[in-house]
Amino acid sequence: MSNRVDVEMDEEQQKRLEKIKSRDIEQLAIDQMNRCHHVSFKLGPFSFYFNPVTTFLSAAIIWLFVILVVVFPSEADDLMADVKDWITDKWTWLYVGTQDVWAFFIIALYFSKYSNMRLGKDDEKPEFSDGAYFMMLFSTGISIGLFYYGVAEPVSHYRTKEKYGNRYQNRYSDNQAAQDAINLTYFHWGIHGWIVYVIIGLLLGFLSYRRGLPLTMRTCFYPILGDLIYGLIGDMIDTLCIICTLFGVCTSLGLGVMQLNNGIHRINSDIAESTDNQIIIIWCVTALATISVISGLKVGIRRLSEICFGIGCFIMFFIFFSSDTWYLLNVFVQSIGYYLQWIIQLGFHTEAFAQEGNAPDGKENPSWIDSWTIFYWGWWISWSPFVGMFIAKISRGRTIKDFIIYTLTLPSLYSFLWMAIFGGVGIQMQNTAEKAGITCQMYNMTVNNTAKYSNRWDEVYAMYGTTMLSCRGTTEMWFDVMMSHKDLGMMMSVLSLIAIILYFVTSSDSGSLVIDCLSANGNPEPPVLQRIFWAFTEGATATALLKAGGQKSLSALQTVSVSVGLPFTFCLNWTCVAMWRAVREEYGEIDEQEGRWYRSMWSISTKVFVQIPLDTLAPWYRLAKLRLKLNKQDSNGGMFILYAIQFGLPFYLWIILMIVEVGVEQISYVAWACLMAFFAFSSGVRGEIREQFDIEGNMIEDLFTMVLVYPLGLSQQNDQLEFGETNNEKKENGIEMGGMKGAYTNTPTVAQKV
Repeated sequence: MSNRVDVEMDEEQQKRLEKIKSRDIEQLAIDQMNRCHHVSFKLGPFSFYFNPVTTFLSAAIIWLFVILVVVFPSEADDLMADVKDWITDKWTWLYVGTQDVWAFFIIALYFSKYSNMRLGKDDEKPEFSDGAYFMMLFSTGISIGLFYYGVAEPVSHYRTKEKYGNRYQNRYSDNQAAQDAINLTYFHWGIHGWIVYVIIGLLLGFLSYRRGLPLTMRTCFYPILGDLIYGLIGDMIDTLCIICTLFGVCTSLGLGVMQLNNGIHRINSDIAESTDNQIIIIWCVTALATISVISGLKVGIRRLSEICFGIGCFIMFFIFFSSDTWYLLNVFVQSIGYYLQWIIQLGFHTEAFAQEGNAPDGKENPSWIDSWTIFYWGWWISWSPFVGMFIAKISRGRTIKDFIIYTLTLPSLYSFLWMAIFGGVGIQMQNTAEKAGITCQMYNMTVNNTAKYSNRWDEVYAMYGTTMLSCRGTTEMWFDVMMSHKDLGMMMSVLSLIAIILYFVTSSDSGSLVIDCLSANGNPEPPVLQRIFWAFTEGATATALLKAGGQKSLSALQTVSVSVGLPFTFCLNWTCVAMWRAVREEYGEIDEQEGRWYRSMWSISTKVFVQIPLDTLAPWYRLAKLRLKLNKQDSNGGMFILYAIQFGLPFYLWIILMIVEVGVEQISYVAWACLMAFFAFSSGVRGEIREQFDIEGNMIEDLFTMVLVYPLGLSQQNDQLEFGETNNEKKENGIEMGGMKGAYTNTPTVAQKV
């Protein structure tokens, strides 16, 4: 009996696999792209193809932001600072916790039986060579950050300007503090830094190249939302992603232009470090990026990435061999060990006690995690649509396992080597300067309390042969290390400037291409004028952020990354669910048409629209009815009253106690506890319905559904039971309706997934 069932299941799975293999991916991609809202026309020699909802809405929001920031710079700066503080205060746990969940998920997927499936047909080969592939994804994923923070971050953690700059400060010997500084840097630039790109790129490439779905962010939610991604819900997803991508790219552009300005000033002191000069640089680089993005992926972006990576490697190995090579090898190997030992603790650390700011001994820095970890996670998340889409675009033909190795393991190891070399050299310079007796006052001295001589780098360096890096600005530390190589210092500084410019251009052109693909429903070759428009918009937004920040430009850039990353974090949590469903469907374990809700929660008919007010204000009524149907009890009996009390009491207590808060302090906390009880009861009902009809899902999804949109969830659950009763009656009367497993046998459409 058991063997016969196994054979039947194998045959059923084989049929699903044959159906999957018979897809015409190329034709499907065109058809699915055109199912979204789109406008297509020609104007003279120029063609246009774009989604009007996504394009106009995102452009309107971005340009409104630009105008408001330019017109009200100080007010915008204050508002952005308040928003960033609020996010750190309220949502640190979410930013930190989700990164760990995503990392565990990808590691589990790597070791799963699904890891040998390809992003494309089973016999497809990768489009790009391994070398070109790695250089493109690394140049796009890391970009200017390695130059901006390569020396500055380890030194900043090692010797902070505050008395207690981080939790390691003044706790250990200097040698241990140096190792902790490298370890923190590894944490920010290692697995946790890349994981969000891996999730988006893998899911998007998998669904696009195996299912023929459009190469746009809405596709990531197809296993959950089904055909709804082709409507307004999909448009809203892509709009959010365009905004996230643009602000994430602008953060990198802003950091790059500040360092570029400093490097040019070091070479030519007549060119001052100023916001105006930085804006000029932005527009010069934007012009170069526009030329690159017009030439396309295989010519402009690919060649630029290869040149960028080559120059970066040359600089890194020059520093490696010209410095104490054996010391740097020790730093690299030792730091890998520390990273592996402490990654779990660091990964879950939220500075919970330090953020309170009330330590009796005062040994804390409440703002540290806000300036570092939260900024990084917000930056990476806001970049994830851009980098994830770009990586997906170049990953066709690779297996899941191969994809994870190249986008997670190798980039992390390369980043570790980079940070060990430049961070190790920076800390070595810092220690040498401290032992020589150099102080920060030497770089900014006064004579007779009248004449002021600032930025005396040359004089101090000529006297001592080293530099106290902790006294320098973030943008200066990199060039201090370059200039320490005496006769070759100027050459290395110029080479660094070239690399920064090219990385600058690579980020801008890749960002423009991805944004244009998003606004054009995933069109792999969006029209030229549209690419130019988005490149211009990137330059304008970066300009606005620099104008708003003024002397605090870095703070403004950090704020916008953290702010736009928060809403997208919620979306990313669902991509793990979508990825798992997608690989199981492609493996033939489950049928795309089975195990779904009868009606999508987001399919709002007139009937549903009319029901929403009642379900919102009196959810107990619907829940009591659902409970009676599940238990097959009489709706006119006393059980209805008991169920109504069970669901209604915590719901209305929440409302009443929130009102009473006006006169009774802290009673609102009891109110929130009552509301959580209501959500727990209601998600339990949803879980029972899901199990009765063999619907894919889990208790966490049930809880999130009821917390976020309980009126829509209740309506969906009611329709599920009603349709099940109708079909069971038909089945009893001899009418067979094949398809879905469970209490009824309706076959839902692909749209009926959530």
